[in-house]
Amino acid sequence: MSIQKIQEKWLRFTAETNALDFLERAGEFIQQTESDIKAWKWVILSLHGALYGFAICACRSTDYENIIHRTKKGVERLISFDDALRICQDSEWMGTLGGGKPLEPTESQQYSIKMLKKSLRNNFEHYIPKGWSIEIHGLPIIAIDILDIIRFLSVETFRYQHLNQSQRRRIKSIIFQSKKLLKKSTLYQEVLMAQESKTSA
Repeated sequence: MSIQKIQEKWLRFTAETNALDFLERAGEFIQQTESDIKAWKWVILSLHGALYGFAICACRSTDYENIIHRTKKGVERLISFDDALRICQDSEWMGTLGGGKPLEPTESQQYSIKMLKKSLRNNFEHYIPKGWSIEIHGLPIIAIDILDIIRFLSVETFRYQHLNQSQRRRIKSIIFQSKKLLKKSTLYQEVLMAQESKTSA
């Protein structure tokens, strides 16, 4: 009886392809939000992963030392979400390479980052058994803000991101199509109508 050897199959990621995978998932779930309200949970989790991943890619150095924290026992851990974004906003650090620009989030984007991480993602990721209701009209605006930051970190500031032209085009396409869907969404349009009626009152 002959023994057939199983051909090995490997799932491979880099920092960039991992972040891009999160962004692709966010784009897929954004498409589902009009028909499935629960898809918003996965939009939030995916956007958080994409933003964190692309922030790491944008602020790291060639030897990765600046994105690693070592414990007293010598265990290496990735810097936090907040620390990665803080470094991305450091003009001195980001400007050490030609084309490297610091992230300068708007007031709206700062609020959206805070909401994404503290109020939404953390509660989904570390869910405490309880009843939890979320008013979702603000979610499209938060998602649009986060997508704009991701675009900046992935394709507009240049440091050590290892992305080929096809991947850059893919990122731009996902963000463009996702923002287009979000702005056409019922939730977004209802917010616009409420703002217009408030202004004209």
